[in-house]
Amino acid sequence: MKFSKSNHKKSLRWSMIRTLVAGWVLPLVLLTVVMLGITFSMINGQIARTIRISTENAVEICMMRLQEAETLSKNASYIPTIRESYRQYLADHQKQKLSASVTAFLNQQYKYDASLLCTMLFFDREPEEVYYTYNTYQDNNSGYTGYHRSLYFKSYVQEQVLAEQDTLDTGLKLLHREGHLYLVRNLVDSSFHPYAMLVLELDPEIIFGSLESIWGAEQFEILLDGEALFDNGIKEGIQTLIPAQEAVEIVYGGQNAELVYQTVLWKTQTLTFAASLDRASMVNEVGMIRIILGCATALMIPLFFVTFRFFEHKVNRPIAELTSASGKVAQGEYGFQVKSSGGSEEFAYLCQAFNKMSSELQYQFETIYQEELALKDANIKALQSQINPHFLNNTLEIINWEARMQGNDNVSDMIGALATMLSATLNRKQSSFVTLAEELTYVDAYLYIISRRFGERFQVSRHIDNSLLEVMVPILIIQPIVENAVEHGVEANRRGKVEIRIFRKEDMLYIQVENDGNLTEADRKKIDRLLQSEENNKEDSRVSIGIRNVNRRLKIIYGEECGLTITNEQEKSTISTLVVKMQQENKKSQ
Repeated sequence: MKFSKSNHKKSLRWSMIRTLVAGWVLPLVLLTVVMLGITFSMINGQIARTIRISTENAVEICMMRLQEAETLSKNASYIPTIRESYRQYLADHQKQKLSASVTAFLNQQYKYDASLLCTMLFFDREPEEVYYTYNTYQDNNSGYTGYHRSLYFKSYVQEQVLAEQDTLDTGLKLLHREGHLYLVRNLVDSSFHPYAMLVLELDPEIIFGSLESIWGAEQFEILLDGEALFDNGIKEGIQTLIPAQEAVEIVYGGQNAELVYQTVLWKTQTLTFAASLDRASMVNEVGMIRIILGCATALMIPLFFVTFRFFEHKVNRPIAELTSASGKVAQGEYGFQVKSSGGSEEFAYLCQAFNKMSSELQYQFETIYQEELALKDANIKALQSQINPHFLNNTLEIINWEARMQGNDNVSDMIGALATMLSATLNRKQSSFVTLAEELTYVDAYLYIISRRFGERFQVSRHIDNSLLEVMVPILIIQPIVENAVEHGVEANRRGKVEIRIFRKEDMLYIQVENDGNLTEADRKKIDRLLQSEENNKEDSRVSIGIRNVNRRLKIIYGEECGLTITNEQEKSTISTLVVKMQQENKKSQ
């Protein structure tokens, strides 16, 4: 039997083609068309949103820079330098001193701010005298010096500024003239009466430079109260399209251009920011995006899902884990470890390297912290150890003399005082702090020995707040100061008196030792050298080294606000003052 071909049957090849076209190609084409239409609509909407958002951000940056300039202007009021200098000038009429003080203040506060071209100040009583400073870098670039700016201000702007003084009160105002932009404010005294005016000439290119970041911006212009303030070449007649509206709006200004603008209220003035957009380049860019998107959609859809899955599992997740771990380390969790390797050799290596780095960072941090504690403790102990026991020789000589001239009671007392001094010097307990009461026992022991040496020619008085006796202070900080007072106030005249005063002011403990000796000019220079230098001079005496050590110890423990000062009180007596910070950690009980 023979089989014949039927005319109604189709080959398997064409059936497969028909099935593929109907089941895959046509649906994919229709889906692509729909997606492209939606995408184009979204792109157009996104462009408008991008323009609005970039405009809002640019305007916000401009207002932030104006706010920064306002904050800078407040320094002249909040910092009392100008007010005090002017008050002193009204008392002594020394204009040169006033000029130096005001100019130094302006240089310190305003000279190096990039947004300021020139800063000027003048007083109500002498408006013709304008003090100024200027940004050297800006003027070198423009060829327009600070002197020319101040001269232009005096010639063309100062009269306008003075006219605003009465209505300005304590507020601020922007003024402009021929491309110059000024921020003006009154300086008032304690009664809120104006006595001077501060004028900051702002750099418009820096203050308003963020407008160039508006998406698609070609040119821009700023209006102050409806008048042109600054522009970079905006098209003529574009201002007529700007209504007074605070919201960001986009309006068409022609076939190939459009305009975006926003009006903002600043203090009592309105600032309008406008930028012309290059519509033609935007349309071309959208067209190119459409072509590229269409081709990419047709060719890359099958690869999209595969690529997405690959990067999600192989790249994105490992990177997210490493980023999270980095954030924890940045927040202080040194030693944090990453567990996942990312499923690839490269990310496994990165994770190992990160874990090693984190562990090393933790080790380094702990090591440095311990080294700093050890160094600080070593410095304090090294300074304590510099107290020379040479004093022992002199004391033994006195004891020997007493033994020959008197009975055993005096010898016993002096030996007891000596034992107290040696106990403090040797510091067998290895303690850096003692109570004020214990510290005073070392002072009493020393004074007892000295009183036996000078007898009635030596007098001691004490004025001590007994409520402070339990305050913790560094060991051996008072005795070297008392010894210095005896050496310079009593030894020289073979007689004298010492007064010890201890009191508290706020969170500071003050220990004062006063003797009736006088400081010579040579003494003053030596004291300045001892208290400012950290190096021991071979020619320095033991007592000199002692007061230097006390000063350095207090500064190491409590900081630069504490330490030792030595002054002459009306050239009749010398006062040595120790300042110790009364913190919880150096109190035994209060």
